Parts: sequence; C-alpha cells; structure tokens
Amino acid sequence: MNQRVNIDDIAQAAGVSKATVSQVLRNAGRISPETRKQVLQVASDLGYVYNRAAANLRAGQSTTIGIGVSSLANPFFAELVSGAAESFEQAGYFPMIVNVEDDLDRQQRFATSLRENMCAGAVLCLAPGTSPKMLDEWHSAIRHSVMVLRPPKAPLFDFVGVDNAEGSGAATQHLISLGHKVIAYIGGTSISTSREARIAGWRGAMAEAGLEPHDDVVEPCGATIAEGSEAVRRLLKRRPDVTGIVCHQDIVAFGVTIGLRQLGLVPGREVSVVGFDDISSARDWDPPLTTMSVTPGTLGAEAARMLLKRIDA
Repeated sequence: MNQRVNIDDIAQAAGVSKATVSQVLRNAGRISPETRKQVLQVASDLGYVYNRAAANLRAGQSTTIGIGVSSLANPFFAELVSGAAESFEQAGYFPMIVNVEDDLDRQQRFATSLRENMCAGAVLCLAPGTSPKMLDEWHSAIRHSVMVLRPPKAPLFDFVGVDNAEGSGAATQHLISLGHKVIAYIGGTSISTSREARIAGWRGAMAEAGLEPHDDVVEPCGATIAEGSEAVRRLLKRRPDVTGIVCHQDIVAFGVTIGLRQLGLVPGREVSVVGFDDISSARDWDPPLTTMSVTPGTLGAEAARMLLKRIDA
C-alpha cells in the first residue's frame, strides 16, 4: 500500500469514530474489549503503524516508563522488574528496562534517554556513589521517579525498600535459636549500601545473645553462585568452627550450599544456611533454602503503584 494509512481509514473500515480509534491506539478511554480488539485487528490488516513519537510530542509525555536495576542476571532483580512491569502494563504503560550495572555513567545515559523520550517516569535502583548533585540532575530530568532498595541521600523521591538490619537480625536470631554459637556472614561487597545495615543487624543479634561477632567470620563476595561457593571455602579454611551462616542474598546462599558439598559437608545438617530475598527458586533448592522473605515481585509492584499515583496526581 503506497499511501500511508491514517486513523480516518481505520475508523471507516472498522465502522467506528475517529475518537474511538484514537483512544484504542493510545490505550485510553472506556472502550469495550470487543471494539478494542476489532479496531486493532483492522489497523493491523491495513498495515497501520502508530507514530508514538508524534503522540508524545502532542501530549508532552509518553506512555513509556523506565526501570533501571543493578543486574537482571540476579533473580531478585528479575522478579522485582517483573512485578513492576506487570503493574505498568495493566495501567497502559510500556516499561523500558535497563541494566544499570551499578555504573554511574550508564545511569546518567539512562537518565538522558528517558528525558529525550519524554518518559512518564522511572523506577530506579541507584548506583552506589550517586552524589546529591547527580540526584538533583536526575530529578530535573525525570521528575516522577521512585527509588527502590537503596535510599536516596536527598528528600526528592519516593522510596520503596526493606529494613535490612531487622531482616538480617531476624535471620541471625533464627540460627541462634537452633543452638548455633559461631555464626558467619557471607556476601555483599564494599560498595554495597545494604551490606553495612545487614551486617549491623547480624552484629546486634549476636551481641544481644552474648555471642562475639568476630570480624574474621565476615566474608565479602559478589552476587553470584560461583562467588558464594568460593567465599564459603575461604571462610571455613580460616574458621572451620563455623556452624551457621547468614547470607547476604539467596543467590549467594545457593553458592554457599554448593561450596559446602564440595567440602564434604551437608547443608542444613552440619552447617545451617539462611538466605535473604525469598526469590521463587529458593523453595525449589536442594535442600529448600531457609530465607528472609522480601518478596521482590511485591516490592516492584508497590514501586509501580507509587509511581503511577504520582503520575496521575
């Protein structure tokens, strides 16, 4: 078809008004599912391509929302994104998902792209080291933003997160209740903002029980199964008397259980392991992983709800 198809053509072919076609294409208005389906089918049959960029210019805002997270390779973030994306799509928005990878330059390029495309808003897990100046620039670029997991050091944004100290403290108390006295902490790196709070929770629970939280039973590592496995081997070479381990993340706990088996130890019998996140695969692990429930999908959905409320205000 040489002539470009427009909404007049669709309206005539579908037997509806131009206003109805416009609402269907913008995913707006109260249009019956049957009419919506009919209009979309006619548009597809005619080869119509919606010019979203032009629509964004007319409206001064798009239906795209950015979601920036630390790493989609981490199942926790994948579940968080899934929970947020589902909520946005149900509200008629299209999520643009970016792996920020805790990189400040990537985070800045993400902000630039969102601004250039006049995105409606964003959900972001801030990269460590984000300065107050960077937060001001982000707020200027994307006014409607919700931060997740890592609280911003400026009162400019809504925030959805977890009480890291309370969670790791509860995990440690669980191991203490089982009779463990030498309890280690594995996971997190020096740039992790949540690690400091979680270690504080571990230390607090140990001290409250009259146990010494020695520094030599704290072992940092990255958020992968391989690094968790290597970390527990390093730890037990140094402190073979450890019988309980609180892990910074479930994915680290998975690696810890593998590392224990490689050392000839049975996870849950000779060394007890507690994770943190409650990702969906934790219950399917062997043995099923005891973990602090953070429900990442629910966190994502709550961040989306909060952002949509701001956009609609």
